[in-house]
Amino acid sequence: MNTRLLAIMTLCLVFSISALVATSDAATVFGGSKILGIDQGQRTITFKTKEGQTWTLAVADPNVFNHQPMIAKGDDVTIEIDLNDQIIKVVKLSETSPAPPAQRDER
Repeated sequence: MNTRLLAIMTLCLVFSISALVATSDAATVFGGSKILGIDQGQRTITFKTKEGQTWTLAVADPNVFNHQPMIAKGDDVTIEIDLNDQIIKVVKLSETSPAPPAQRDER
């Protein structure tokens, strides 16, 4: 009986730990947003979501401003926000256009 109880407790512990590892730091991701303003002094970024909402949020880590490629007003970006409503990551979307669709050979 003790062996069975120990096995069940071990499995519960393993599942609990694996659930913690799979949890993301980002609470919200705003894809397809546009930078409206950057205030490095106040450590804030103002952006407009693809749904049309405008947000001004604090940046959790000031190094976000220094990542390459540098972000600037007017850039299309994806913004990740943590549970404290602070920006934790800004990814500038590629400036290259997607490849044109492949043409089919109609034989």
